[in-house]
Amino acid sequence: MTCSLTQSVRITNAKEFAHVFKKGQHSQSQFWKLVANNSGNSFSRLGLAISKKDYKRAVDRNHLKRLVRETFRKNQNILGHFDYVVMAKKIQPNNNREVTLDLLSLMKKTKNKATS
Repeated sequence: MTCSLTQSVRITNAKEFAHVFKKGQHSQSQFWKLVANNSGNSFSRLGLAISKKDYKRAVDRNHLKRLVRETFRKNQNILGHFDYVVMAKKIQPNNNREVTLDLLSLMKKTKNKATS
């Protein structure tokens, strides 16, 4: 059993990012900004946009990316068939659990909003 995200569930090129930003629903929470769009696939996909302007140190950016990927990987089956692009706000989080729960609730809220 692999613990990484496969290439098929990642949004990697600029064209895919632009499509999600243009057609997707924008929402935000305390720590995250999220854009979600129906993927047209039978699975969810994830794109990350952690700004170097907001988080200068690569360690901080990579830490947030790991948190997002792990949250997505563990909950992929309940997130529906959406493309998610996750961006971090400039707030310095102090608790990983709080940040993860905030992201998961935002993803679920966006999914419910888009399906209704």
